[in-house]
Amino acid sequence: MPITMSEKEGVVIFRLAGRMIAPGVKDVSETISEKLANLTSPPRLVFDFKGVTGMDSSGLGALMKVYADIHPRGGEIAVINVDKHVKNLIVMARLITVFKNFESEDDAVASLLQRV
Repeated sequence: MPITMSEKEGVVIFRLAGRMIAPGVKDVSETISEKLANLTSPPRLVFDFKGVTGMDSSGLGALMKVYADIHPRGGEIAVINVDKHVKNLIVMARLITVFKNFESEDDAVASLLQRV
């Protein structure tokens, strides 16, 4: 599964594409873990789902692992461009309060920066 990264004002933005299903989720997890290892301040992450065409429980599990890694460090996660299928997965797993959903990248970045 392709993943690209960028930064905006210290917030790391991960743009996901394709299907977030096993076994491709492993590559995504490794890419994210490598980036997190280099961060010294509490991680502020945005996941852009615009290019995601499907996700299963392993994709959701990968996001939960990221959250479990950054939460003790004061980190937060925002999601954008979440389609109905992915949103339903997040709601069913009762993670709607963990992953803050925003309409745009700018809104997500601004919200995460306010909490610093």
